[in-house]
Amino acid sequence: MATSTVPAATTINSDVLGDKLNAACAKGMELQLAGQLEPAEALYLTVLAAAPQHAAANYCLGMLRTQQKRPIEGLANLQAAIDAAPGVPDYWFGYLETLLLAGLTEDAQSTLELARRHGVAGAPLDDVEKRLSARAAQQRKDDLAASRQEKELNLAIGRGKFADAHALARTLTERFPARGLGWKVFGAFMSAESRFEAALPALQTAVRLMPDDAEAHVNLGLNLAKLGRLDEAETHFKRAIDIDPNLAAAYFRLAMIYGLRNRYAEAEACLRRGLDVKGDYVAGDGELSYSSFLFIVSHNPDEGADELFAKHLRVGERLEAGVRGSWPKHKNDKEPLRTLKIGFVSGDFYHHAVSVFIEPVLTHLKEQADLELHAYYNNTVVDEVTHRLREHFKDWHPVAGMNDAALARKITHDRIDILIDLSGHSAHNRLPVFARKPAPLQVSWIGYPGTTGLRAMDYYLADRFFLPPGQFDRHFTEKIAYLPANVPFQPFQAAPPVNDLPALKSGSLCFASFNRLGKINAATLKMWSAVLGAVPDATMLIGAVETPGQERSLIEQLAATGIARERLTFHPRCSMAAYLTLHHRVDICLDAYPYTGGTTTIQALWMGVPTLTVAGPTPASRQGAAILGQLGLEQFIAADEADLAAKGRYWSRHLAELAEVRSGLRARWQESPARQPALIAEGLGRALRHMWTRWCSGAPPRSF
Repeated sequence: MATSTVPAATTINSDVLGDKLNAACAKGMELQLAGQLEPAEALYLTVLAAAPQHAAANYCLGMLRTQQKRPIEGLANLQAAIDAAPGVPDYWFGYLETLLLAGLTEDAQSTLELARRHGVAGAPLDDVEKRLSARAAQQRKDDLAASRQEKELNLAIGRGKFADAHALARTLTERFPARGLGWKVFGAFMSAESRFEAALPALQTAVRLMPDDAEAHVNLGLNLAKLGRLDEAETHFKRAIDIDPNLAAAYFRLAMIYGLRNRYAEAEACLRRGLDVKGDYVAGDGELSYSSFLFIVSHNPDEGADELFAKHLRVGERLEAGVRGSWPKHKNDKEPLRTLKIGFVSGDFYHHAVSVFIEPVLTHLKEQADLELHAYYNNTVVDEVTHRLREHFKDWHPVAGMNDAALARKITHDRIDILIDLSGHSAHNRLPVFARKPAPLQVSWIGYPGTTGLRAMDYYLADRFFLPPGQFDRHFTEKIAYLPANVPFQPFQAAPPVNDLPALKSGSLCFASFNRLGKINAATLKMWSAVLGAVPDATMLIGAVETPGQERSLIEQLAATGIARERLTFHPRCSMAAYLTLHHRVDICLDAYPYTGGTTTIQALWMGVPTLTVAGPTPASRQGAAILGQLGLEQFIAADEADLAAKGRYWSRHLAELAEVRSGLRARWQESPARQPALIAEGLGRALRHMWTRWCSGAPPRSF
C-alpha cells in the first residue's frame, strides 16, 4: 500500500492555492512519513478548510485514515483527490488499495476499469487486477459457504433447535464477520438470555451491516429498551416501521415504549396498527400480544363495558381457534375426596405485587393436607422472594423457555387437577397454554381485573365487593367463585405510624394521587378538577413523577380546567419508606379512572388515608371500590363525577369525622378478611374442592 510516498505530481501550483497551503501540506507529509499522524492530520484539515479540493491534502488524509485502519473514513478524501487530479496514477492506486482493505471488492473492480479508461496502466495496476481476481474468487467461495451456513441457521431456528442455532450464529460471526445475519441472531439470543450489555455490540453490528433490515432494528431497539435507553429504542422501532410498514413487531415494540412512558393513547394507536397488519397472537411475549392491547384499552375511558368484553371474547377466540379441537381427554382420577394437584402459573414469583398478595395465602394453603402445590414460573428473574416462594411448592418448574405446546403437554403429563393463572392479560402470561386446556379445571386469579375471554378458563376468583354477585356475570367467560376476600394485604414492615389529620392543623384538605401516571388520562384529570373546583382552598400532591415533561404536561392539562399551578405539588418516585411517609401530608387520595388503583389504594388506607373513587361499569374501574367496601368505607365510593365532587366537598366540611376515620383505619384493616390470609386460604381450599367435586360428577362450572 502506498502510504509512505507522495508523488511529485501532486504538488499544487502556488499560483492556485498559495505557497502557504502547499508548504503546510508538505510539512504534513513529512510528519506522516515520520509516524506523527495526529499533527499531520491537523495540517491536512487546515489545508482542506481553506481549499476543500486540494488534491494532495485529500490524498494524504485519505491514506492517513487507511494507516489508522479506518479505511471507510478515508474513501471520501481519496475520491476527492481523484476528482481534482484524475491523471495522477498514485491517487487511483491509493483508492484501490483502500477499497480492498475495506472489503469492497465490487467497488474496487469498477474503480479499476475506470482507472484504465483514464490512462492508468502498467505492472502495478495489473498486480491489483490479479489480487482482485483472486479476492473475487475467494469471495464467491466465502459467500457460498456463508449462504449455506445461514440456510442451516434459519432451518435450526424454524425447527426450534435453539441451542444449535445459537452455536451456528456464533460461528457465522467468527467466520464471516462482514455478514449481518450471524450478528443479528447471535445478539438476539444473548438478549433473550437477559445479557443485554453483552448483546448490544452484536446487535449494533447487525444494524450497521444491514441498515435496511427492519428486524435488526427491532432487535436492537428491544435490547436498548431493556437497558433503559428508551429514546434510542424508540428511534430504532420507528426506523423499522419506515423500512417495513407491515412489520407488526415494530408497532408492538413501539407501543411498549409508549406504555412504559405512560403515553397510553399513542400505545393504543400503535397496537391497533400492529393488529391490523398482523392478526395472529404472538405467543409467549406479553409486549407483542393481544394481551397488551386489552390491557391498554382497559385504560380508555371511552371504552364501554360491553365493547371491552367483546374485545376480550375476540382475543379468546383467536387464542383457542387452532387448538380447541385438540383439547386432551383428561385421565385424572375422578375421586372427589383425594389429594388434588394444584398448579400455579405466573411470571411474577419475584419482588412483585402479585407475590405480595399470594405469599401469605400459600403459607397457609400448603398446610392443607388434601392439596399438593406445583409452580410453573414463567420468568428468568430470581431474587430472595423467588427463593422464599419455592419453599411453598412440592415442585417448582422454570418454564420461561418452553413453548406453549410443550408446556401444555408437561402440565397434562404432571396430572395437574386444577391449574391457576395468576396473570390474566398482564405481562409474562401463558394464556396460550391455558387455551390448550392442559388441566381438567382452570382458574384465573389476582393478576388481571377482568375476564381472560377464554372458554377454556372455568372460573374467576373474586369477592363480593370487587364483583357484586349477579352484576358482572355477563362480562366473564368464566364462572365467578367468591372468596372471603379477593387478596390478602401484607403491610410493609417498616411502615411509619399513622399521624393526625394534616387538615386539622392547616385548615384545608390536601388531596393526592400516587397512581402510576399511565392511569392519569383526560377523564381522570376532569374528575380531579371537579373535586378541586368544589373545594377551592384544597391542594393536590401528585407522586410517581419520573420526568419534568410529565410534570409540565399535568400542569398544563389541569390549568386548562381552571386549576392553578400554585395548588399543585409534585413528587418523584422514591423508596417505599419515603413513599409511605408522604401520606403524612395527605388527607384524602383521589383515584384514577377507569383503571382504578389497587396496591396504591391499599397502602394509602394502611397509612390512614382513604381514597375517593368512582365505581364504574368495568372490573378495572371497581378495584378501588372493592378495597374500600372491604373496610366499610362506602361513603368514599362515588357513582359519577358530580357525586365525587360532592363527596370531596362534604369531607372538607367534616374534618373531625375524617380524622376519626383516619385514626381507625388500621383497626379496620386488622378486622377485615384481607388481613386474615388463613381465612382466605381456607376459603380457596373449599372453593377448589367444590370445583373438583362438580367436575368429578360431570356437572359444568357454575358461579358460587
